[in-house]
Amino acid sequence: MNCRAASILLSSLILTLALPVIASPEPADRENCVTVITSGSVTRPFWSQVVAGATQAGKELGLKVYARGTVEDSDAVGQKFVLDNTMKLFRCQGLVIAPSDISRNQDIARLKGENIPAVYIDRDTGGERLASVTTDNYAAGQLAAKKMGEALGYHGNILLFRLKKGVASTDARERGFSDEAKKIGLKIVAETYLGTQVGDARSKAGKLLEQFQRVDGIFTPNDTTTIGVLIARENHKEQTNIIHIGFDEQKMIVDSLKKGKLYGYIIQLPFKMGYQGVWLIHQALQGKKIQGKMHTPIQFISRQDKITAKPKNE
Repeated sequence: MNCRAASILLSSLILTLALPVIASPEPADRENCVTVITSGSVTRPFWSQVVAGATQAGKELGLKVYARGTVEDSDAVGQKFVLDNTMKLFRCQGLVIAPSDISRNQDIARLKGENIPAVYIDRDTGGERLASVTTDNYAAGQLAAKKMGEALGYHGNILLFRLKKGVASTDARERGFSDEAKKIGLKIVAETYLGTQVGDARSKAGKLLEQFQRVDGIFTPNDTTTIGVLIARENHKEQTNIIHIGFDEQKMIVDSLKKGKLYGYIIQLPFKMGYQGVWLIHQALQGKKIQGKMHTPIQFISRQDKITAKPKNE
């Protein structure tokens, strides 16, 4: 067994252990369920909220929802493995999926040929999906740059920490931030990809921080990069008053905001994203046309806002 195959097998075993055991549905049930495939572990706060929204919609519409995910956000091979096996196991009539990358379009085209409708959530890689429900990620990046510009008086040296090339959602956030930052007078002095694991993000961010004695602003495009950079900054406490704007909401991110270690962050509505995805699949199964792109709202959370550690569902 090669290293890649071993990695995929390990991911599958981890997911099997992490999720509740669900008995195989009876044949009659298989025509009345929706598969939800996330791009990342369903135990992570963002994806768990997506699944919660999908499950709620399923309850209201009389559809069972079976959710699975991969360990890493951009594991295209692992996601295909999870997708193929989950669709084979439950034989659901519809699919809601956050595609790991553009290679997923081939699987969606195949499923379309089997009359299984698919809706993309969180990121849209095109192809033959019926519709997509996403954050306007480019606009979210622009919003982060605007808030940073306001805080810095529209000048300053900025570090742009990226996630991983090819992840459609964060690619768009990073592009939106970069375009808007340059437009309003901020100077991006360095940028680097941190990877999808917090440990890697901490290590790579630490190395880049060591190269600069003065940094005015930092942007991190998702939860793992935000947490990794926050940890890395603990070893660079001499760099004070940095306007660090992150993305997504987890307990450590909320706590860091309250302690003044984070200036603010952008939140999405993952619950609504999952809910809307299943609702659209239900519409498709009823024979209704659902083609189109839908955006869920975004919001900037600052130190001045009243917040709690509980993610917002609505």
